[in-house]
Amino acid sequence: MPQLIFLLIVTIIVLGLIVLLFRKQKKLSLQEFQRFSTTINKTKSLDPAHSVLESHKIFVKAVSKVYSGETAAKTVAKAQKQFPNKGKIWHFHGLRNRIAHETGVKITHAQAENARKEFVRALKSISKNS
Repeated sequence: MPQLIFLLIVTIIVLGLIVLLFRKQKKLSLQEFQRFSTTINKTKSLDPAHSVLESHKIFVKAVSKVYSGETAAKTVAKAQKQFPNKGKIWHFHGLRNRIAHETGVKITHAQAENARKEFVRALKSISKNS
């Protein structure tokens, strides 16, 4: 009887591990990816600093559909392993923080365009489109 209980416990543990290893990672649907990407790209009409702020906000909202965190940084941190461009994402997260918390930060149109491009690229990596 003790051997049967032991065997049952081991079987449950093994099955649990198999489920953990093979469960599907939640991803953004193709429609969600397209909606968030389009919304990020629409920030192009804003001044560069505002574009970075808004596109970052949209990016974090999209990432939070798949990963949850108490803050934007914690949400992005949970997802970062999936991003092929995580260094660039952190760069633009830092740029967003500078814009939000410092005075006189000047952002070029090229910086804002690069931020939008990298946010969309990272979203693609957590979508079913990847």
